[in-house]
Amino acid sequence: MPTTGLPETDLPPLLRTDFTDDAAWRALLDEIGDDRVTAIADPAHQGLSVPELVALVPGGSVHPVLVVADDRTFSSVGRSLLLVDVVEEPGRTFRVAVPDALRSVVGNLEISNSSFDDYLDSDSFDHSGVYQLSDRHYQARAALQGHRPTAPVSVSAPIGMTRRGPSVPPDHPLPPR
Repeated sequence: MPTTGLPETDLPPLLRTDFTDDAAWRALLDEIGDDRVTAIADPAHQGLSVPELVALVPGGSVHPVLVVADDRTFSSVGRSLLLVDVVEEPGRTFRVAVPDALRSVVGNLEISNSSFDDYLDSDSFDHSGVYQLSDRHYQARAALQGHRPTAPVSVSAPIGMTRRGPSVPPDHPLPPR
């Protein structure tokens, strides 16, 4: 296990633990941008386990989560990153879709708007165990941006409803395109 810890960063660290494809790493960084995480690509982190990663976190770190680009990040269809709880119950994990869900989850954890438990208890995980933004989230974001949502609304629910409850009320005018 490495003996040196992670540096303090202004944003939560994104640790690269798989070094098999540099082009895929660069593409991931381009996709997520640098406004939510600080990328750290140190070959000493190659293949580290979750407990080993948690042990790297400096005492008193202000970030509630480590973001990890592991072998699954680069080998699976539909890119996802591993989020590791380092505050509430260090070592708990879940995967998050890149880029939208990552931005939302990390942002909400950073400002304590949501907890790790809130995400673990949600029904927004897909069949492969990756946290995805809900239809309601896309609708709210679209309303804030002044246009229609880019993600489809659930077709298994009545108009004006999603699987998780009311969306935009049926009599509410949609924003112009």
